[in-house]
Amino acid sequence: MKKSLWVIIVVVAAFLGFMMGYSFPPFVETGFAGAAGKAPHTAPKIDKDMQDYYKNLYKEDE
Repeated sequence: MKKSLWVIIVVVAAFLGFMMGYSFPPFVETGFAGAAGKAPHTAPKIDKDMQDYYKNLYKEDE
């Protein structure tokens, strides 16, 4: 094969590898990939004091 064809193949493979690596982590974080057969994580439990804290955050600015 010609040397220029190999250069094109390497450039295209590097670009596709970068794009796959760049797009795959969001799929893992959202549960589309990885975590096969595992139960989903539960939501963090927030107690009454923490809820009041977040509700009153904007009241201090007024």
